[in-house]
This record gives sequence, structure tokens and C-alpha cells, in this order.
Amino acid sequence: MTKTAKAVRRKYNIVARLYDKVLPLYTRKTIGLAVEAVPLYGEEQLLDIGCGTGELEKALLQTKPKLNIFGVDLSEDMLHIARKKLPNFPNITFQVGDILNIELPANFYDAAFSLSNLHYFPYPNLIFRKVSHLLKPKGLFVIIDWNRNSLRGKIYNAYMRFADPAFVKAYSPEEAIQLLGKEGLAVEKIDTFKVGLRWHMMRIIARKG
Repeated sequence: MTKTAKAVRRKYNIVARLYDKVLPLYTRKTIGLAVEAVPLYGEEQLLDIGCGTGELEKALLQTKPKLNIFGVDLSEDMLHIARKKLPNFPNITFQVGDILNIELPANFYDAAFSLSNLHYFPYPNLIFRKVSHLLKPKGLFVIIDWNRNSLRGKIYNAYMRFADPAFVKAYSPEEAIQLLGKEGLAVEKIDTFKVGLRWHMMRIIARKG
């Protein structure tokens, strides 16, 4: 496990018990935009990178209880909460680990999600390459993260690089488009939005060719 991954795991093991209570508006907004980004019929195979306490899974299963979801996260404590939150869904699998080191079937997933964790990726190209490998042809990849293009994003990026040892970098939409395109993921739509006064965000919807 890399130094950054260890820092992420340590951070979220510490905050796991309070995580759902601290940022309800942020969670509700970002999860809602992620769910609406992918048209689902009910039994698709989904991948959630950095699934945390399972809030995306909870939201998806409220309307589509037969979805098959594989969620991976570095934090054991976050996943402990996720499993307690969704105890009666055999179609949901949560696994501790780094997505780059987990063997999963190629060309298998209808959609993948990366919510509020792009800024922790020291090598996003490797993550995007892995996602491209795992998605079915025409499969969707949804990213929601901070937008460095805004003034608030630039300030937050500079501050977090010193304040949080787990933090790597906030990306601009242009950087994300370039990185995704190199791995066979064509961006179809980018939305920018705000959550309160603090967060200036972006939602990227990309499709595997």
C-alpha cells in the first residue's frame, strides 16, 4: 500500500463513526447527482470506488433493490458501517483494499462511480485505466469531485496540500478530460455546481468506447 493510501485509510478510520453526521448536505447533493447520472433498469453490475459508508449503495437500492454492486474502500471502519447499514442485500459486496490491487472481471460492469475521492489519487491515470478495463463497452464512469478551476477550488487545493497528508491534488475539468481520454473514456458531460459556500464541485460523465 502506498504512503498516500495509508494516509487515506488512517484518516477515514478515525472519522468513520461521525462521517454520516458531519456533512449531510454535501452527501445528499453529491449522491443525488451521481444516482441521476446513470440510467438504470434494475439488475446492472455497478462498481463503487471509495464507497465509504455505503450511502451511494443505500440510495441506489431504494429504487432498484436488485442491483449488483461491488464497493471497495481503503478504510475498514467505513466499510463496517456500510455493512451494518445494508445487512440484507446479498447482491452487495464490500471489500477493503486498493482498487488497483483487486482482481475483478474485465468488461463486466455497466457503470462505475468515483465520488469525492479523485483528489486522493496520486496516479489517476492508473485508476482510469483500471476502470476502462473493467467496464463493459459503452459503460459509464461517473466522477464527482472538487473543481480546481474556481477561485475557491484553487484556495482549497493550496490549503489542503499542507493541511491533509492524505490529499494529493484537486483537478480541473480539462485535466480530467485529458486523463480519461488517454484511457479510452470519452467525456460526454461535465457539470459544475456548489454545495454551500465551501465546495465548488464538478460532475463528469464519461463513457467507454
